[in-house]
Amino acid sequence: MAPTVTLGAVGDDSIAPTVFALVERAVLDRPQQTTGLQGTSVRLELGYPPVRVTFGEEIEVGDDDGSPADVVIAGRLPDINALLSAPLTAGMPNPTRAAGRAALARLADGRVALKGSVKTGRKVLQLLSITA
Repeated sequence: MAPTVTLGAVGDDSIAPTVFALVERAVLDRPQQTTGLQGTSVRLELGYPPVRVTFGEEIEVGDDDGSPADVVIAGRLPDINALLSAPLTAGMPNPTRAAGRAALARLADGRVALKGSVKTGRKVLQLLSITA
């Protein structure tokens, strides 16, 4: 059974409701991919006020409260979108496909940065992927 996804506090200029919709859809489609993320917090820095996703019995998406996060995914929204829409192989963008290479280039040149546990960051990106 899929965990419940709730929307937490949001302020002016927040993109948390948009991230909430993405997370909710991903969790409904692939609830098994939330395994191993319980107790993890992720901060998304996308060029707007940061968004926090906290994984537990329930998953909460809301504006970031400034507390330390286990993983920070930072980059411009179009660059993150390229990563989320790239075809995957073994949970990573497929380097044999042009879109996969473009997504990997964004990681390599720093347009998208993962800070913290790479394993957890990879799990989160795989969960949020729209091609999985």
